[in-house]
Amino acid sequence: MKEINKDREKNIIENFDISIISDPHVLASELMGPSESFIKELKVERKLVVESEGLFRRALEIVDRAGSNYLIIPGDLVKEGEYKSHKQVADYLRHWKDKDPRRKIFLTPGNHDINCHRAYDFSKDQKTKNVSPREFEEIYDFIYEDDSILEFYRDSQIFKNYLDFVNKKYNRDVEYSYYAHGYFSYVARIKKDYIDDNGLSLIMLDTSIYSADREEKNRDGRENIPGSITKEEIKWMLEKIEEAKKRKDMVIVVAHQALLPNFRNQELAFSPFIIKEWRDKFEDEDPRIDGKTPIEILADSGVKFVFTGHLHENGTAKYTSEIGNTIYDIQTGSTITYPLPIRHIKINNKTSTDHGFEVFVTTELIDDFSFTDYNGKEEIIDDAILHTMTNQLSLKEVIHNYIRIQANNPLFDKMDFKKIIIDNLSSRIGIDIPYKGYMNDIVFPNIADRFPIYSKYVGRIVISNLNYEYEFRIKALMNTLFIKARNIEEAIDIIIGQAEKILTPHFVITAMDKVSTKIFSMPIDDEGHTFYDFCNYIYQYRSTSDEERPSYVTKMIDNINDPDYDIINIVLDYAADEINEVFDTVTESIILERNGSKKEFFERLIQTKGFPVNFAYKYLIKRVDSLKDLLDFFSRFITKKSSITGVDLAKTIAHSRAVRRAKMNISDKFFGQKSLRVFILALIGEMNEGMTTIYQNADLNEIDHYFNYIEYDDTKMITEE
Repeated sequence: MKEINKDREKNIIENFDISIISDPHVLASELMGPSESFIKELKVERKLVVESEGLFRRALEIVDRAGSNYLIIPGDLVKEGEYKSHKQVADYLRHWKDKDPRRKIFLTPGNHDINCHRAYDFSKDQKTKNVSPREFEEIYDFIYEDDSILEFYRDSQIFKNYLDFVNKKYNRDVEYSYYAHGYFSYVARIKKDYIDDNGLSLIMLDTSIYSADREEKNRDGRENIPGSITKEEIKWMLEKIEEAKKRKDMVIVVAHQALLPNFRNQELAFSPFIIKEWRDKFEDEDPRIDGKTPIEILADSGVKFVFTGHLHENGTAKYTSEIGNTIYDIQTGSTITYPLPIRHIKINNKTSTDHGFEVFVTTELIDDFSFTDYNGKEEIIDDAILHTMTNQLSLKEVIHNYIRIQANNPLFDKMDFKKIIIDNLSSRIGIDIPYKGYMNDIVFPNIADRFPIYSKYVGRIVISNLNYEYEFRIKALMNTLFIKARNIEEAIDIIIGQAEKILTPHFVITAMDKVSTKIFSMPIDDEGHTFYDFCNYIYQYRSTSDEERPSYVTKMIDNINDPDYDIINIVLDYAADEINEVFDTVTESIILERNGSKKEFFERLIQTKGFPVNFAYKYLIKRVDSLKDLLDFFSRFITKKSSITGVDLAKTIAHSRAVRRAKMNISDKFFGQKSLRVFILALIGEMNEGMTTIYQNADLNEIDHYFNYIEYDDTKMITEE
């Protein structure tokens, strides 16, 4: 360990202007303790929570060593918005700033900082105070009252008009009426050398969601994970950019969430880590805005750099607009997740000779640090990277512990399955689905245009609408079978009601554990490596470059890339016994009865007209007692087998035309590709290719060479069109 530290001393980074510390997620020491809740939290929390304060303290020391007088923090200062954690962070920042009167700090909040409903005191095992926007500003007043700040967005007429609109639209309580989205956006200006008239303008863009106008359910006092940007915020930002241009300043923008993906297909797995509108083209009378995405607007306004955080991953995205303007979104990783990076920026003003600015960006890793654990014991870590890799949880540990913790969560004791399903569907499709009448009011009207259809086993199926009451009519051999929408809903409610009693937390968790354990144990080569070995390798962000990855990882990636390798069927077949056992237990336990009568259940659900169909209907009632019987009865139509198994149903769903079409439509629309296999490979290939040697190199300008790197070039759109 000492030898590693000596080697690192040779690469000490010095004489920089600006440093970036992102996502420190500090949890105040007084909020930690050996409580049962904290032990559980640490079993599923992948970040170095206990070490967070020590790592933040060490990060500030490294900024000292780099010689930076300006510090940028793109949000997520604390774990879950705890007031006491914010006070502790503020103390550290104030102490750093007071060391030199030239020092300045530029801060924008993250999604963990304001109105966070998860603030918790683990020492007392109870909720603790979080912070409102007003309290956030009071805690960091020494930052927000700095003379470098030229203007707050909230002081502009654009914001005031927007705030008035938001307050009226959402009928907000007085306590929330002073803020709306973008409240902490501001523009500041610094000059390193006072011999130059121009300098650096920083636009601190508040993209975090903590107000009703952007919160997913339009609630105040709550936060959301994704970021957002409004057209009003963009209009104000363009004004400030134009003013900076008149001063001949260089302009950089800082935000918490990225303005575009920082590695290929990030939106596939990590969409909450990008602003929601990253690919939206705004409509506006202003030609600088109309028909452009947020990043395109910035590029065409002359901004070259956006610095972001949030994802806990160092990455750089280069974007070129349709008219050829280039901008970089440079993302900085967290100080409490591997590999503990800090960014340093050097800016040389060469406008007097070369008509521009020279920018140099590099990354330094936290080398060593000390911290106090939750038992009050002081720990000294000589090799921070080794400590991080050793102490961040494996994938199996996270899944294993999460399953068991959820099994003991009292919130799951009284789960309303119907409410959860409807709420999730409402949120996903953007339609307010009623808890009663959903089949007649929502489902049938939305599927009616797909009918009639014909099945050789069933006959002609149509949807009829009589006086706004929908029903299925199944016609075959001069006979008709009627199934009303409201009766289907009643039957579904009966089934869900029984499922709630069967699918207890203990049952669900045990089943998940059994199936996932079996899937992870699936061999993937002849040397004893399992599917879990591969998943855990990727999960821990280890290198996946061709030169460094193990052969079993290469083999698995090749398999995924092979269209003939059906990973879904392979996995389902390997865990068939476990899946079928769970499926049979559940479906055999759901009895199809209404008021204790099977006859009443079916007579209420189905009406018939014609002797043959009535005979078949009576045969159905005689054969079917449980949901499993009903599925077996219709198995030939679903799986083309005489009886149905859990694996059969899973395969049918996974390979159904509708599911395949949905996957291809989504992939083609969002990613321009036709196979999810490609997404998986691209996602794997873009994550962590370089390890420490690429991360930290004092002689390397990361504008020219990147850890994670992706280019977006919209100039091609012109030629394609």
